[in-house]
Amino acid sequence: MNRLLLPLILFSLFFSPEKATAQTTDYPFKSGEYARYGAYFNWHFIWIQSGEVDFSADTTSYNQQKAWHLKAVGKTFKAYDLMYEVRDTFEVFCKADSFSPIYSRRVLNHARKNTVHEYSFNYATRKIETLIQQTKKPVYRATLPLQENTFDLLATAYNFRKFDFNKLFVGQKVPYRMLIDKEVADLYFRYLGKENVKTRNGKEYRCHKVSVYLLQGDFFPEGEYMKVWFTDDKNHLPVQVETEILVGTVKALLIETKSMKYPLTSQIK
Repeated sequence: MNRLLLPLILFSLFFSPEKATAQTTDYPFKSGEYARYGAYFNWHFIWIQSGEVDFSADTTSYNQQKAWHLKAVGKTFKAYDLMYEVRDTFEVFCKADSFSPIYSRRVLNHARKNTVHEYSFNYATRKIETLIQQTKKPVYRATLPLQENTFDLLATAYNFRKFDFNKLFVGQKVPYRMLIDKEVADLYFRYLGKENVKTRNGKEYRCHKVSVYLLQGDFFPEGEYMKVWFTDDKNHLPVQVETEILVGTVKALLIETKSMKYPLTSQIK
């Protein structure tokens, strides 16, 4: 059941836009933006909603410097808590000018297991200080090299929205670099073109579709098994994420938005 919220958090499995030529300098979101998504899993050809995730972006001060504060909070519904309770919080503070991550924290509560990931980015020493605490396991500490264009999960997701998909051709691969647990990985996504997506509340959007290359893990096979649809407007807001896992398929769908920077002109109805 802990896999049910994975597609929502994994909006972040994209890329560091500084590597790409079609990036814009303007952030397509503003302080106060909010988006809510539903998490679904496939059960005997029926899609069942098991939980929700709230995403928010705000400006604040961190270590006496202006910063972005990005946050994602995911949870299963109480009816599913009896089977497997999930309460996850992802947050990151980024430099206001460059959007480079300063401090990242993930708190994962799955049933009776608790995991805390903390990452501090030091640009003077070019190092990432890592601290991971897990239930009934020794504390893990390590220092990773801070390579150019390295982003954590959540910062990568928001940074991805700066990309101008109209400058990509169908089939084009775009590389990205991301901090994943105990390592920094170089991955890629592939642009698949345009496609309309209808959500559960009856709204339909024109979208850009991409497939994301995933490393093999506890739930995911290795390969391009994640598909993501972004609005075909200035917001580039994720509308749908669908991921094949080892035992089926999970999906995330947009439910609600507030304080968008630009009108959602991609909405058809």
